[in-house]
Amino acid sequence: MTKRSAVSDKPIEHRVPTPGTVRQLYGTALACAKPGCRAELYTVNPDTGQHVLNSHVAHIHARSEGGPRWDPAMSEADNRDVGNLLLLCFPHAWEIDQVPDEYPAEMLRAWKQDQLADSERAHRSWQISDEEAREAVTPFDLDAVIEKISAVVPFNPRMRSRIETWQLAIRRGHAMRVSRLTPLVPAERRPAVLAWMAARQEPLVEVPVGQVRVLVGRLGAGKSEHALRWWGQAVQVAANDPDTEIPLLLPARHITASLELAIANELGGDPSGRCQVVIDDLDSVPLREAARLLAEARQLVHTWPRVSVLATARPGIPVPDEEKILIEPWPAQRGAELAKLALGDDIPWHLWNTETADLLTSPLTALGLAARVHAGRDVKVSRAQLLADLATMVIDSQSHEVADGTWQDLARLAVRVLGQSQPVTGASFGSLPLVRRLTATGLVVGDHTELTFALPVFEQYFGSEALRMGLADLETIAAASSFPRWRYALAFAVSTAIDHDQERLFAGLATVNPAAAFWILDEIADASTDRTHEGPSDEAIAALISRRDPTGEVTAEPDLAIRAGQWLRGAEQALLIGLGPLAESLARHRDGRLVQWGTWLQNGYLTLARSRDQLSPPDVVKLPEMFPSLGRWHRIEGIRFPTSDLGRWLRAQAALQEQLQNAIRRRTLPVPRTSTLARERLYLLAEFVYNYSATRRRRTIHLAELRDTVTKWMERVNRSVRSTWQGTGRSVDSDDIRWLAAQLDMEDGDTLLPPWPEGDQRGTGRWIWQTYSPELTLTLATDIVQHALIGYRQLAETSFPAFGDALGLYSMLPVRVEGLVRRPVNDENAYTIEMIVSLDPDRDAQRSDVPSVDLRLVPDDGHAFWTFSQQRRSAARTTFGQSPLQNVELPLGHTCPATSLAYRWLVQDLAGVGWLNNHHGLLD
Repeated sequence: MTKRSAVSDKPIEHRVPTPGTVRQLYGTALACAKPGCRAELYTVNPDTGQHVLNSHVAHIHARSEGGPRWDPAMSEADNRDVGNLLLLCFPHAWEIDQVPDEYPAEMLRAWKQDQLADSERAHRSWQISDEEAREAVTPFDLDAVIEKISAVVPFNPRMRSRIETWQLAIRRGHAMRVSRLTPLVPAERRPAVLAWMAARQEPLVEVPVGQVRVLVGRLGAGKSEHALRWWGQAVQVAANDPDTEIPLLLPARHITASLELAIANELGGDPSGRCQVVIDDLDSVPLREAARLLAEARQLVHTWPRVSVLATARPGIPVPDEEKILIEPWPAQRGAELAKLALGDDIPWHLWNTETADLLTSPLTALGLAARVHAGRDVKVSRAQLLADLATMVIDSQSHEVADGTWQDLARLAVRVLGQSQPVTGASFGSLPLVRRLTATGLVVGDHTELTFALPVFEQYFGSEALRMGLADLETIAAASSFPRWRYALAFAVSTAIDHDQERLFAGLATVNPAAAFWILDEIADASTDRTHEGPSDEAIAALISRRDPTGEVTAEPDLAIRAGQWLRGAEQALLIGLGPLAESLARHRDGRLVQWGTWLQNGYLTLARSRDQLSPPDVVKLPEMFPSLGRWHRIEGIRFPTSDLGRWLRAQAALQEQLQNAIRRRTLPVPRTSTLARERLYLLAEFVYNYSATRRRRTIHLAELRDTVTKWMERVNRSVRSTWQGTGRSVDSDDIRWLAAQLDMEDGDTLLPPWPEGDQRGTGRWIWQTYSPELTLTLATDIVQHALIGYRQLAETSFPAFGDALGLYSMLPVRVEGLVRRPVNDENAYTIEMIVSLDPDRDAQRSDVPSVDLRLVPDDGHAFWTFSQQRRSAARTTFGQSPLQNVELPLGHTCPATSLAYRWLVQDLAGVGWLNNHHGLLD
């Protein structure tokens, strides 16, 4: 028995049924034939039933001769006969169409009999004569009417019937799945893989009505498949619920104007009911565009409360915790099931290892592993190497060579795709024969409007090929603005390069964008070989340096201890160049140059000493002993010499990040000496020195006495390697005293007062804020926020000039601030005062202007805060994650409130661009 359904993969063909067919169909079924499904197919009304019947019968017979569901053993008349017709709801018809072999004729006949029996019981009183049946099929030239209307009315999606819109959505979803599987899974295995994917029982993601969620996972984690399952469920609901819009699946690159306009264009108007929207692949557009789309999505769900939005993105795009849904790694067993379906057999047991199990934890790498086994390659491969090899495996599977010109065209296409946010059309890229050559590779998909790679991993792979061929410039693609879209291309380029070229490429990357180098290290570097207690042999160290030295200059050094030091110093030096002015805060410098190093090598462990002030040449000298006295050395450390391929870069990264965290923790990053942050630090250190031996704390500092004490402390600093003074909850060292002495040279007058005043009312309260009147509280809050913004800008300009615009809050400057200050009333448990501030770009100001800050004092009932936050909830986040709407504590009575707030913003930015990993302890 051949199944017929209301779902068609071809244009609907209206046919006139015979009167006999009409008589048997009329009133035949009110519900879907599949057991357990009660979806209504149509409603019969004795007065208007023939019109409903005509429309429904036409859709049921929407198949052309020789189509995929015709039974060749039956005549055309038998195929068309009502006895061979099974009525199904749209979702179940589509589901059965995908895997017809799982629904044999006997099963469908049983469904048919049950359907007829149910109909007979329900509609015994409904009869139709032959004459009425002939009237039901009176010819009506619908096509002619549609043609006349279309000639005068512009096309609008609302002109499609609901079933046509539904069918189009189904075909799009199916095409998306098939296009992703085609390069990786042989044609004969695809139906099994599709059926397995459809049958997965894991919970769907949840997106509450009127809210936004973002699926976040690394390349190949299955984000699009999760989104497609959520969207597919909505499609099934929409099939039988006229109050639900057919859900939308929008690639981010196709949203060239506003999100609201894109949705209206797809729907043919504003959403009139429940509507679920997927924005796929936010990584395909620049970070600013991705941030804009998410901001518009947040605003959209407030404008249309029955709309919900689910987006997909890789880590790096800023998403607040309440919106983020992290894609968890698969269990290896699930990946093994998928690989078996794609391969047609189990992965041979002798190929299993630790790396194999790790590669089975995501769908893309599981399919890639199956393709690798099918190609006869070994599977002891890193994740980056596996992904980079996918394109060549697809080419190899076609058993023909791809011309160099085509390979170069693929690289050129990747540059276009990664370099612009708009779709790349075939006509704009090249001639029709060229486009056909690209699509013939199986790596590129072309339609009437866009030319894309079948998988995002292919565009990243050919991006790396473009870099190798010289079609892309490292300085351009590794820059802060473009790196997020090129990051996997750069990771592939680094991971697939041979030893010398890998070092040369990574050194260039480090000098252009250290944050990019840090990300790539986290993605591809394997430091497991450097975690053993046993040190490497001298032979292993010498072989590593010789094998990877890109210039041969380090290898020429005869002494292995000096050679090892030069090798490690080269990586740190490259990263310091990329860090620019910040370098002097992270590594010992003199006169703008990195000081000399001393090294001692024994049993695979290196003693590394940094000179206090000695400059090269030479860059590295050999220490006289393994543990030298400090004397001329500023700092001495012992490390196991790293012998993993990128081990020297991992060591340099860890060393510099440690120093950056230390500088942030101590709040010692450079700022102009006239800055409020410098004034706060000046008083903090001065008060510590002035009251160091005092019996009681004195707020007013007499500069003459302070200078005398600082002079004595400087004598100790000058005759010691490093001095430290401990106080109550605080310590200062030699560098602090040097800075204080230099800062005091700029001070006039006789006294130094605190940068912020004491409270203006004495009370018996428990907390310091209770000693401040409401009026003074509001004044100080305004001034602290204003000076914190100025101080933040100064920190970014002084230490991060090359990457300031990559920082989240800095990219918003100049800003104007509105906010509320909530001062508790008679609350003994409230230890601080809360503020909520909204930082909005000020297009009329200059970045160096004093920011406008407008704060208001509000009652302590929470309602004003809630209203303020709801009104500004949809505000666009910055490129790297800073929220314009922030809750901030007002530390009244603290010495450095502006410094604390400025560093808080800076730390959040640095974490967003990957310069800090464990940053939560630095926000205090």
